[in-house]
Amino acid sequence: MAPGMNRWIFNWLTSLAAGMPLWLGYGLAHVFSVVHYAFFPNRRHAVLANLAVIKPGTSRKERAHMAREIMRNYNAFLFEFFRLPHLDRDELLRRIDVEGKEHLDAAAAQNRGLIMVSSHIGNWELAGVILAWWGHHVYAVAGVQISRWLSPAVRETKSEMAVTTVAPEDGFKKLYRAIESKGTVALLADGDIYSHPVMVDLFGRKTPMPAGPAVLGMRTGALVLTGYTVRLPGGRFKAVVEPALDPNTFATSGEFSQAIAARLERQVREHIDQWCIFRPMWEPETVPEEATAAAARKVTA
Repeated sequence: MAPGMNRWIFNWLTSLAAGMPLWLGYGLAHVFSVVHYAFFPNRRHAVLANLAVIKPGTSRKERAHMAREIMRNYNAFLFEFFRLPHLDRDELLRRIDVEGKEHLDAAAAQNRGLIMVSSHIGNWELAGVILAWWGHHVYAVAGVQISRWLSPAVRETKSEMAVTTVAPEDGFKKLYRAIESKGTVALLADGDIYSHPVMVDLFGRKTPMPAGPAVLGMRTGALVLTGYTVRLPGGRFKAVVEPALDPNTFATSGEFSQAIAARLERQVREHIDQWCIFRPMWEPETVPEEATAAAARKVTA
C-alpha cells in the first residue's frame, strides 16, 4: 500500500462513522452480529469455549445467545472507535457517567506514577482517551490495532488525542520513563501480547496473564488502579475507576497479579456481554490417562 494510503482510508472510515446517526450505527452493529457469528467460526468457537468456563451451568443455546451479544457489542465498539476522532470533547464527556474518579485523583495526588489496568470490556479505547482528557499523560501499551495495515494510522490518530502508544517490542524502558515522569501507563490485563506471562487463578482455571502490571508496579512503586468503560443505552457510557492497589502491600508480583486477576474476574462476570475476547483463554481440560482407563474397564465390565 502506498505511503499515506492507510491514513486516507482510516480518515474516510472515521468520517463515515461520524456522519452516521447513532440509531443506524448501532442498528448495523446488531445486524452484522449475525454475520459475525455465522462467518467467523474461529471467533465463535473461542467465545463459546470461554463462556463454557465462565457460565458452566448454561446450555449451548444460552451461550450462543450470549456470544451473539458479545459480537454485537464488539461491532458497536468498532462503530464508536471510528467515530471518536471527530466527536466534540465536551459533548462526549457529558454522555459519560463517572463512578470512582475520586480514587484516581487520590492516587495521582501521591505523585508516584499511575498504572491503569483495564480489559477488553465495553469501550477500552475510550477509557484511555477519557484519562487523557482528564489531564493525564497516557502511555497505552498495544500491539496490532484493528488490523496490521491500519495500525500506523490508528496510532497517529490516538497521539492526536493525547494518547501515546507503546508497542510491546519497546520493552519496559519506555514505561519506566513514563512512570518516572509521573505519566499514566495503561495496560490491558487480558491481552495476549506478553512474552513473560504469570499464571493466575481466573474463573477456577490456571490462566496466563501479562506480568507487566504487577512487575512494573513493584519495581517503580507506582499505584495500580483498575477500571473499565461500559456501554449504556442511548449512546451513553459509564466509566468506573476502582480503588488503587499499592504494590508495597504485596509480598510478590505473583500475589499482586492475583489481586488484579480477582478484580478482572468480577468485572467480566458483571459485564460478560461486553467482554470482547475472541481467542480461547483456556486450553481444553484433559482427562488423566488412569481415569480414562478406569472408565473403559467399568464399561467393559
